[in-house]
Amino acid sequence: MRLQASSISLQASQMGRREVVSTAAAATLASILTVPNLADAEIPGIAGQSPKTILITGASSGIGFDAVSRFVSLGHTVHVPCRNLEKSNSIKDRLFSMSELPGTCVTGVCDLSDLNSIQQYANSLKSSNVKLDAVCLNAGLAPGISNKIARRTKQGFEETVGVNHFGHFKLMGLLKQESLLTQNSRVTITASGVHDPDSPGGQQGSKATLGDLSGLESQGRDCEMIDGGAYDPDKAYKDSKLCNVFFARELQKRNPNLMVNSFTPGLIVSTGLFRDQNPLFTKVFDVLATNVFKVGESVTWGGGALAYIALSDDIKTFGGYYGSKPGSSKFGDSAYGSAFSVDAVSKEVTEGEKKQQRLWELSEKLIQIS
Repeated sequence: MRLQASSISLQASQMGRREVVSTAAAATLASILTVPNLADAEIPGIAGQSPKTILITGASSGIGFDAVSRFVSLGHTVHVPCRNLEKSNSIKDRLFSMSELPGTCVTGVCDLSDLNSIQQYANSLKSSNVKLDAVCLNAGLAPGISNKIARRTKQGFEETVGVNHFGHFKLMGLLKQESLLTQNSRVTITASGVHDPDSPGGQQGSKATLGDLSGLESQGRDCEMIDGGAYDPDKAYKDSKLCNVFFARELQKRNPNLMVNSFTPGLIVSTGLFRDQNPLFTKVFDVLATNVFKVGESVTWGGGALAYIALSDDIKTFGGYYGSKPGSSKFGDSAYGSAFSVDAVSKEVTEGEKKQQRLWELSEKLIQIS
């Protein structure tokens, strides 16, 4: 049985958040044009597995909640840490108030904007003798594009990169350090197509690039942007997704026993990622992307993509990046492995192995994991 996510906001992955079509006539087409509604098939390769223990961040809404509902429906034990216990408990309450499910949901507190909270959460997992078969680093945030001043995490990182990259880097480092993974654990990192300036989304607005890492190199946690530039909220989000792709590839390189893959869920105009955006922008973008231009994806598509990479026996790739053409959710779950498959990363990633390694080294130093 699949449960549907109940909260809606905005997530932009394949397309940029600035891409708003100016013609008023386009909005009137929304009532005429519809995305084909094909019956979903089972996600390939995830049924009939023995019970697994899974950790997923960003599980309180959007694709994270949808993925958790799938995991629990299949009988797995899912750890759902959130920035406060109320938020984590709400996931469990929503799941089990809807139906009796064979799996288990384990709540916890892990604020990705606070390295101390991440440490405390890892300590709690260790004291419970947890062994994780799969880790899904899915949480993320994006600042409002009108923000002029960078917000900061508890330890002083620019908040977007601080949560989306450094928080997950710290968490993953502790899971390895405390031996909380099984021998062949799988790690799935939610990235985005906007990490690539040549992609449809990456071309809009500011372009992602970490440059020569001069911001991190010279200012450490105090830098506003990794490349040393002035704060740009649009670029900060795209840069954080570029960090996600670099992180996934270097994590795989350093841990060949793990299966590490990243992916873009596509443009999903119904998740909590862009909660800081202008509400009117969100509503207009929802109509245009999903109903008019048919480049948007559904929450269930994104949640299925996450579940597919995290669990499917059909996944054989180590260190891959998965994606699909815009509008692929119309094909349903049967498209995982066909329409949704290994995709190209940006030129900066393919040509940036030394940068990838240096980003890891600087991240390790700044979050103080040996």
